[in-house]
Amino acid sequence: GLVAALTKQVAVLRARYNLTVEADLGEEPHIPIEMKHALYRIAQEALHNIVKHARASMVILRLAGEANEIILEVRDNGRGFDPAGSFPGHLGLRSMHERATKVGGTLTMESLQGQGALVEVRLPVVLGS
Repeated sequence: GLVAALTKQVAVLRARYNLTVEADLGEEPHIPIEMKHALYRIAQEALHNIVKHARASMVILRLAGEANEIILEVRDNGRGFDPAGSFPGHLGLRSMHERATKVGGTLTMESLQGQGALVEVRLPVVLGS
């Protein structure tokens, strides 16, 4: 499931990159497989960007089910970036947006130079589906 896959990603970050990772993943969400896949791929890309660009020492990964939405947060304490900037050649940021939109969600990025970054995905959930 999604939680198990994200837990594996966290273990890799800790072991391979010596990052402090705080993971709050909760229980497996009851959402369609397409949504789980999108969340996993977005988390994977965000974590890849942290390792490759952020020079962070700490990452917080949070997956939470609210009343009518699932929220994924990936936060780091790295060097940050300008979210309004253009990233030629950085297809990852665009693909994260596309993945979120494709399953009816939104993706926001917040960052300040030198103050880390936050990638947040919100997916609407229809209860009982």
